[in-house]
Amino acid sequence: MSLYGLMAVFADPEALVEAARGMRERGYRRMDAFSPFPMKELDEILEIPPTRLPWAVLAGGIAGAALVYTLIWYSVEIDYPINVGGRPLHSWPPFVVIAFEAGILGAALAGFLGMLAANGLPRYYHPVFNAESFTYARGGRFYLLVEADDPKYRKGVTRGQLTRLGAELVEEVEA
Repeated sequence: MSLYGLMAVFADPEALVEAARGMRERGYRRMDAFSPFPMKELDEILEIPPTRLPWAVLAGGIAGAALVYTLIWYSVEIDYPINVGGRPLHSWPPFVVIAFEAGILGAALAGFLGMLAANGLPRYYHPVFNAESFTYARGGRFYLLVEADDPKYRKGVTRGQLTRLGAELVEEVEA
């Protein structure tokens, strides 16, 4: 089997942040971190781009509202016009309520699909689960993965650097 990378285990979040910063300063770019809770410091160190999900949710909401409003307008104004009580055919106040609800539905669907796309799901397997130390049963651990396809990656050198940066355990991850 081929090697996917090296997984380093750290006892506390500060050690993980310092190790990630140290590896970044040494020129490593293909890294990922795993933590039981979100850590904003790692976003900058690992150069994780900001999410575009809010824009997808906004677009889904606008598209859902516009689509339903257009559908209502078409059905009342063109397809089957019936004058009820002398009101105009295009009486927008009742149309806005249904369009608003459809906008919420469109935003929710866009958010769900956008989240799946942003996370690369459905992904049924990831090589990181081959690491014996990476398990929820051992909870409360912090992990730094240095991928083998990083240009600076050298198995022995990278392992030594991770150990010097405070890793409790460094293990190979098979692809």
